[in-house]
Amino acid sequence: MGRFVRAQSNPMLPDPPSPQQLRELGIQDNELRSISSEEVWWRVHKTGGDHVLAWNELRTYGPLLRFDPHALPCGDDPMGRSVWYGASTPDVALAEAFQVDRTIDRECDGPYLTGLSFTRSITVLDVATDSVGAWATRVGGNFAMSTGQHAVTQHWARRIVEAFPDLGGLRYNSRFAGGPCLALFTPAGASMPVRPVLSLPLTHPDLSSRITGAAKRVGYVVV
Repeated sequence: MGRFVRAQSNPMLPDPPSPQQLRELGIQDNELRSISSEEVWWRVHKTGGDHVLAWNELRTYGPLLRFDPHALPCGDDPMGRSVWYGASTPDVALAEAFQVDRTIDRECDGPYLTGLSFTRSITVLDVATDSVGAWATRVGGNFAMSTGQHAVTQHWARRIVEAFPDLGGLRYNSRFAGGPCLALFTPAGASMPVRPVLSLPLTHPDLSSRITGAAKRVGYVVV
């Protein structure tokens, strides 16, 4: 997939403390969020083309996206560290999935919209703007974790996973739609359901108004 080039640090988000320092600073109760088994989380995923993953499968290849905890250089993580991304609403899932060219392509690679509920509650570190706590700021960072350069936020993810290996993941804000998203890590894999709440191709007529509304809100094109 080509050579991975590390970007320069974003001055808006400093590099993270060491894992030892993060462990010493710890995580306070109000900085955690419990994701209950009654909540529905959403994901847009392709069903054709290269590198297809099941809707409930964690990815061990990376780092590619914002909070990928995989070791450098880019490839299959030697320690099996994995990640899964989900969104709080279908609109947020669509905005995240088609952010590159801001075009919702309903046919290329057979994209599906899938909603799921976890089989048990998952405890995550809450770095979203509506968090009761302010963990990122308290440990030397800031709320730009949801918007900073991927090379920097991936560095934070690696340090967080090393410092807190039992943590289920992170709750953060979508850069493009604003709503809450999840980046779940390996310990959360045991909470993935076998069957989704809903799973439909984006070409399904029942999704037409939903896709049109989401595209209008964020200024995307639909094809």
